[in-house]
Amino acid sequence: MILGIDVGGTRTDAVCIAGREIVASAKVLTGSDLVESIIGVISALAIDCRQLSRVVLSTTLSTNAIVESKYPRTGMIVSAGPGIDPHHFFLSDDFYLVSGAMDHRGREFETCRPAEVAAVVAELKQKSVTGVGVVSKFCTRNHAHESQIHELIKSDFDYISLGHLMSGSRNFPRRINTAYYNTAVMPLQERFVGSVKKALMELGINANLRFLKADGGTYMDAAAERLPVETIMSGPAASMMGTLARANSRETVLVLDVGGTTTDIGALVDGAPLLEKGISVGGRKTLVRGLNTRSVGIGGDSVVAVVDGELKIGPRREGPPVCLGGKLPTPMDALRVLGDFGEGDAAAAYQALAGLAAPLKREVDELAREIVRLTASSIHAAARRYIDELNAQPVYTIHELLHAEPVRPAKVILVGGPASYLQKYVAAAFVEPVEVPERPEVTNALGAALARTTGQITLLADTQLGRLTCPELDLVMPVDRYCTLEDLKKMGIEALNRNIAVLGLSPNAQFDVVEEHSFNMVRGFSSTGKLLRVKIQTRPGIIREWSQSC
Repeated sequence: MILGIDVGGTRTDAVCIAGREIVASAKVLTGSDLVESIIGVISALAIDCRQLSRVVLSTTLSTNAIVESKYPRTGMIVSAGPGIDPHHFFLSDDFYLVSGAMDHRGREFETCRPAEVAAVVAELKQKSVTGVGVVSKFCTRNHAHESQIHELIKSDFDYISLGHLMSGSRNFPRRINTAYYNTAVMPLQERFVGSVKKALMELGINANLRFLKADGGTYMDAAAERLPVETIMSGPAASMMGTLARANSRETVLVLDVGGTTTDIGALVDGAPLLEKGISVGGRKTLVRGLNTRSVGIGGDSVVAVVDGELKIGPRREGPPVCLGGKLPTPMDALRVLGDFGEGDAAAAYQALAGLAAPLKREVDELAREIVRLTASSIHAAARRYIDELNAQPVYTIHELLHAEPVRPAKVILVGGPASYLQKYVAAAFVEPVEVPERPEVTNALGAALARTTGQITLLADTQLGRLTCPELDLVMPVDRYCTLEDLKKMGIEALNRNIAVLGLSPNAQFDVVEEHSFNMVRGFSSTGKLLRVKIQTRPGIIREWSQSC
């Protein structure tokens, strides 16, 4: 059996799957202690935990820590050389620029100075900083300076992130952000993973523990501790993968996941989720690959208020609906008054809306209908903005294939806890048909449970210099001057197979070459070598146990 758990901002959902059947599901409110929420939802499943072979967890921990700036003080050591002043990319007073520079091909033209690094270490330790990110410009071509700095500081700090290990993609400012955020959330993730593993053991669960990443794939717990930044925005990714598991078609569909606090919006184009090669978090762009989704601050538990004589819904959530014991009216209370939602105290919901209806001189039922219509129309407007954004830029699928045609959804798939209750109202706002799949309230947990393990590496070869690098694997090795793209692909797949554990992958993973480039270097009228680039990833999607039985 497989256990999938999605720890959302409002509720923690879980599903237990055997074959292609959901044999148990549960939901609990997410408390301040995420581990307690996980234990609570597993207990609510009432399953034999000894039969579990795999546990996959999607969590908001890293995302919330970054967005709310609730992470320990974090330092950065950056080397750059000529070009744009790196100080433009510094996020705090704990960022330091040191000597050392490589050119675009990875040739050193300014050495790293250990004395400068030692002075920075002394300052950071005086500030009680325990985690440091290290980034050098053009580190994907030659990460010698990052490695040298790491050797100089590794005994002084508990948490260190090196820029070249974050991604093989290029972009100096994004690499700085990625290394900084990765270091910042490392101690939080380490404690969280340790607590989860301990809790699972106490429940008798000895299954492999995996975490969902922003790209809709999973990785093992050891990799999650080393690269926690990969888990940002994993909640929206879970809903997309869960919808993908249910879709079973090559249609282009709009996906709306309505939660208690937010609505996450995404799309499946020709049956595949869309990809962002570097998602943003905390207002900063990173090199973290993630599914292309957007969130709007409106959900079933959003606070409904009257502001300047007008109804306003969200973006705040202040607990559950009044009908379920909360203090402030929500769209779910409106649905309770209208009879679309059958749980909780109908009289309490009616009284909560009556308090809003009186100053507006409305009947309570009329106000309830307006609240629900406004909720649906707000979701519709946000969805249209999302589609317009997609059609204004190049769009890639999770297979990193460019989709050149405009995105025109054939239908809307509505998931999340309030989905069934909101369906007819959302359908009235859209031209496209609106469908609600089976068990929409646990789509996120289903997506976490069924997502394949994914990883990606980049190989860069300079045949003139005779050097090959693979940043993600911390690899530098000589390469023959006659090396070809085909040789590089073969070496890449061999490297992936040798480093299954390092990348947190599953054995027997399938690999795809998603990018390949070859550039001749010419001096005078003769070719002096080639610059080769190959990117290889494990095949994303839904695990075979589920998809083969579709």
